[in-house]
Amino acid sequence: MQKQKPISLKAPSFLNPKDILRQSDIAQNMIVADLGCGSGYMTFAASKLVGPSGIVYAVDVQKAVLSGIRSDISFYGARNVKPVWADIEVPNATGISNDSVDLVMLVMNLYQSKKPDMIFAESYRMTKPGGKLLVVDWRKEAIPVGPNVNERIAYDVVLKHAKNAGFSFVKDIKTDEYHYGLIFKK
Repeated sequence: MQKQKPISLKAPSFLNPKDILRQSDIAQNMIVADLGCGSGYMTFAASKLVGPSGIVYAVDVQKAVLSGIRSDISFYGARNVKPVWADIEVPNATGISNDSVDLVMLVMNLYQSKKPDMIFAESYRMTKPGGKLLVVDWRKEAIPVGPNVNERIAYDVVLKHAKNAGFSFVKDIKTDEYHYGLIFKK
């Protein structure tokens, strides 16, 4: 009888919001915009790191998602999180002021967009001069998790969209085996 290989009970590594945010140099008192915030796992990690004097805009087009964010604000006492209902593909839809945000986050949502150029333009509009853009998205390769590989946005395409919007590439960041991460500066 052939010996079977033992089953690994170790879970695959996955995104760690605090590690990712620390690589973006997030700090107390910053203003952050989480565009396409989803469940808010990045929003609430940022909320803790910017502290009570900082602000984190949790922006999403799905009202049900924002309802969940509001519940979590109450549960966690995260009074510095501000839910914003908006389509991030539409210029100025967020209502966030021009040149007002220290860090804009686009985390695992570009693959859902048919207009990523508009998302990068909106990100640029709200980012302060010297402010940063954090992009984390799915690697465009066949891996066992995530959206269909044909829906994913390639690393080099992200670089192109960011540059076309006016951002300068700063560095790659460590994420996990399924994603890539980049930091840009305005």
